[in-house]
Amino acid sequence: MKKNIFDQYNSADSLLVISAYPKKGQIYSKGVCAVSSFAKNTLLRLKKENPNRKIIVLTIELGKKESYIEDDILVIRCFKRNSVFSFKNLLVQVLRFGKVKDILIEFEFASFGDTLTTSMVAPFVLLLSLLRKNISLVIHQVLFDIGSLSGHIGVKSNNLKLKILNFGLKWFYFLLTLKAKHIVVLEDEFKKRLSSVCNANKITVIPHGVDTNIKKVNGYKVREKLKISKNEFVVLYFGYLTWYKGVDFLIQSLRDVRKINGKKIRLLIAGGPSFTQEKKSHYKRFVAKINKMIKSSPNVISTGFVEEKDITGIFEASDLTVFPYRTFMSSSGPLSLAISHKKPFILSRNLSHITESLDIKRLLKTLNMNKKDLVFDLNKKSLVKTITQATNPKLSQKMLEFSRMLYRERSFENLSRAYKQMLNEKSQKEFVNSYEVSVDNLS
Repeated sequence: MKKNIFDQYNSADSLLVISAYPKKGQIYSKGVCAVSSFAKNTLLRLKKENPNRKIIVLTIELGKKESYIEDDILVIRCFKRNSVFSFKNLLVQVLRFGKVKDILIEFEFASFGDTLTTSMVAPFVLLLSLLRKNISLVIHQVLFDIGSLSGHIGVKSNNLKLKILNFGLKWFYFLLTLKAKHIVVLEDEFKKRLSSVCNANKITVIPHGVDTNIKKVNGYKVREKLKISKNEFVVLYFGYLTWYKGVDFLIQSLRDVRKINGKKIRLLIAGGPSFTQEKKSHYKRFVAKINKMIKSSPNVISTGFVEEKDITGIFEASDLTVFPYRTFMSSSGPLSLAISHKKPFILSRNLSHITESLDIKRLLKTLNMNKKDLVFDLNKKSLVKTITQATNPKLSQKMLEFSRMLYRERSFENLSRAYKQMLNEKSQKEFVNSYEVSVDNLS
């Protein structure tokens, strides 16, 4: 790429973004972490809000280093996962665009790789502050108890290593947020958690955006392809096959359930192995267990990883999306996709903190709904009861309307205005005050 192209993006009013990013021409790519689609959806709308502002994305290599312009955004693939030496490459690029003052970092553990590599993010942010950069953080995961992920990482919950990691996590978040000008989290619960190590006045809650640019397809054709009849009630699990998302619990609970409220039930597992976990021995055993369960369950269908072109068809073919998470450490990308497709959904109690968000509480009240309409305990009896309620036409219609209302309010178009406002404000306090006023005006 010609040098003068880089020079065009090296200006004081440009925005430099450090984040995972999807493959060229895609939004929901295989082989990249979930924050990739979030970042691209956010930046595309931010670019639309402010077309004159140049955006540079420093992101993970996908097989090779490369630079290209897509949607008027300069994408530079210069970072390798699981490599502490890649921070040198990032620093070189930051210095290359020395005139740029504003840096936005999308932080998720899986973006950077292993524990050692991820631990380097905090000192790197401190280094950026020494370069007098205005740093804005979007923190996707806030977790202080690694023990709640014991099954996911393959370590016993009472292991000494977990206690050390928990101690290290608090210091990591403290250092990560110490010099940030703006901090964004996606859930109110995460603000509460992060406030224990960071000034709460620096933290703003901006919910996970919803993609409203999805084109509708005929779900019945997808059902025909999957050999699901029109009158079957399809329960959908969407996302990577992971322990913390409870896919094994869901299969185990529904594998012997043939009918609910007189309707034949079918469980659709739409997702493949996690690319960040797939080489680990404990995870290989977990996936093998899942595959064995699926093969022995006649009412369970598995699609494997769903390509971007097929995502909409999977959601359109389903009646209810279920999120049986064992722990709440990040806002759910699959939940955002369910809302993007205006689909009813139910949540495990471990994920029910989501219902404490201001907009969700307000919409539940508007529709005369109760939190218990959406939430189940992690046991078969509670799960089946909540699904049974969702088959009731009256409640089903309310749940559908609830998802439609969230679709309108949480569109990336709406939320990009909050990001634009944040990046333009002189101080976090100034932004928080004005943003909270705009949220209150929605009530």
